[in-house]
Amino acid sequence: MRAPFLLRSTVALIALGACGGGGDSNGPNGGTSGFTAKIDGQSWEALPISIAAQAIAGVPGGLLLVGSQTTGGVSRGLTISLYNITGPGTYALGVSSDVFGGIGQVGEGTGGGNSNSWITENTGTAGTITITQLSSGRIAGTFSYVADPGQNNTVGGTRTVTEGQFDLPFTGTLVAVPDGYGSRVGAQFGGQVYNAWSVNGLLQDHLGGPGFQFSTSTKEHGLSILLSGVTAPGTYTISHTSPVRSIGAGRNGGDANHCCWGGGGSAADVGTITITSLTATRVKGTFSATLQPSPGTAATTPLVITNGSFDVGIH
Repeated sequence: MRAPFLLRSTVALIALGACGGGGDSNGPNGGTSGFTAKIDGQSWEALPISIAAQAIAGVPGGLLLVGSQTTGGVSRGLTISLYNITGPGTYALGVSSDVFGGIGQVGEGTGGGNSNSWITENTGTAGTITITQLSSGRIAGTFSYVADPGQNNTVGGTRTVTEGQFDLPFTGTLVAVPDGYGSRVGAQFGGQVYNAWSVNGLLQDHLGGPGFQFSTSTKEHGLSILLSGVTAPGTYTISHTSPVRSIGAGRNGGDANHCCWGGGGSAADVGTITITSLTATRVKGTFSATLQPSPGTAATTPLVITNGSFDVGIH
């Protein structure tokens, strides 16, 4: 759970340190390195000697992509750190190490210790990476993301990475992902996309009895589901009386537009949670609801949640 914060302060500038005295890149038009992108619309291509595409030792499904370009005395590096990767697919950037996906970073430096970093924020929707090949010692795919200023950044603003592509030799052995590791929870809140940054799931209810619950969050929002007495797949209707089966949502910190709904409040909350698969290590399903404002909060209108889905690891 702490890994993203460690990476925020240490990994962001690996790409810059890898530059050494390699001189200027051949540039994107050369197309020789296999690791290219645009940063704020400016073409970027990693120097071949700066590139690393490798497994992260001891981290289930851990992958690291690093590269940098030096032009005009300025080094610009990209770092993508991934967790719980099981193979080709599309993964979110701007998520924690308990979710399928990872973080993207940008580093900039001019030498002499003068460097700054940017990192995908904990929104769950800062970007995506699509891996199209991960076999036979090779990794390939595409990516894009928006990164915000990291710790001790003296420049500010954001860095927008687009048109990212990689097709590289892959080193190391990808650590197998146990079935209880990695989660994904998404929905639409009143039409706004919600993709969880962090997910915590338990095979018990709020009193420690049989059931299932999970809580999720992003920098801005939160979502939780509680199902008491549930031990098998099925469709369950929201109920605030025993057995309690509820959906709660809110904005972290609260404001008049986003906090808070459901979670055991109004009897007028309506919705369903469907469990399609339930094992000792993973629960999958879907959900939808219309939740009333929670008593004593600033919210005044119902929240409609649609297209909800969950794939929650338990360990």
